[in-house]
Amino acid sequence: MANIRTVSSLAEVNGVLEEMGIDTIGGANQVQFRLHEQASLKDATKMKTRIRPGRHGFKLVNSELFDCKFKAMVELQEGYNTMVETCMVDCDHQLLPLEARIAELKYLLLSTDEEIPKIGFGAAERNRGVQQMRYPNRPFTDAQRVPYQAACPTNAERDTAVSLDKRAQMAFWKFNLRLLEVKESILEKTKTELERSLRVEFNKAIEEQSDLGVGYATYEFHNA
Repeated sequence: MANIRTVSSLAEVNGVLEEMGIDTIGGANQVQFRLHEQASLKDATKMKTRIRPGRHGFKLVNSELFDCKFKAMVELQEGYNTMVETCMVDCDHQLLPLEARIAELKYLLLSTDEEIPKIGFGAAERNRGVQQMRYPNRPFTDAQRVPYQAACPTNAERDTAVSLDKRAQMAFWKFNLRLLEVKESILEKTKTELERSLRVEFNKAIEEQSDLGVGYATYEFHNA
């Protein structure tokens, strides 16, 4: 009966040959090899590179398993590459418009007072309206007719009111910029972490012993 050894890697093949004192192809009739079903895709692929059709080598008794493992390795590599590319494009679709908006806000923050558009009422209308009062206690009742308050009486007061509009606008732009920069930072970290995590999972899949490639399968990746 043939001496069949089950192995999972080239290192194990070499270990068997060393153990049996076989150092030339002349000893090929002394031992045959079977690939372990759960051999990792990485190890099986390395062994596959040393396999050729023929009659004068160490016989493999389950060559079909090598074909399945190799196909699984190719399909996983292609699927992984496609998924990473898709994920990076999705991240860029969020980042690129965000970067443009951040650049726009930074440009607006360089505006001079004259370049900031007027938003509030005209200078002659500032602070005009129904007179407002503070009441110390409830109920807030006032039987008299509420007087109408005149606009700011001096040019200095009117100019101050308009300048406050510009300060308010600048303050809002700064706040908006801070929010977008936080979002940008998180998305960039997410993109980096996503790429790293996908790579870790791929390496784990091809390096660990598993049922991947133990037989034929349909390799159809679902990209969310």
